[in-house]
Amino acid sequence: MDTALSATELLLTVAEPTRLRILNCLAAAPLFVSDLQAILGLPQPTVSRHLQVLRRLDVVRDTPIAQFVLYRLRRDLGARGRLLSAILDAVARDDALMRAERDRAAERSRAHTKSRVERTS
Repeated sequence: MDTALSATELLLTVAEPTRLRILNCLAAAPLFVSDLQAILGLPQPTVSRHLQVLRRLDVVRDTPIAQFVLYRLRRDLGARGRLLSAILDAVARDDALMRAERDRAAERSRAHTKSRVERTS
């Protein structure tokens, strides 16, 4: 993560509701933009714009897979990572909508894995 990014800047970034929802989903599993669109009910440009902000701040990683990009939450952020984890844990525990979105994210990720395994069998 950019060492110039302060805890305050991180908090302001994740305080934006759509970015918080995206991070909440990525806390469950790595996801594609299409997964986030389906889970959050948002258009692709909106999801992509927020992912770009999160990538720029180095809070998420992206991995190209064929013509798609898989996004995952960075887990190696030191103190800022612990702060982000605490926020996401509290959100999933205390907010039913966020918990439901996280559950849907985990299910979509499992479905991708299952379909990949079935194709290679």
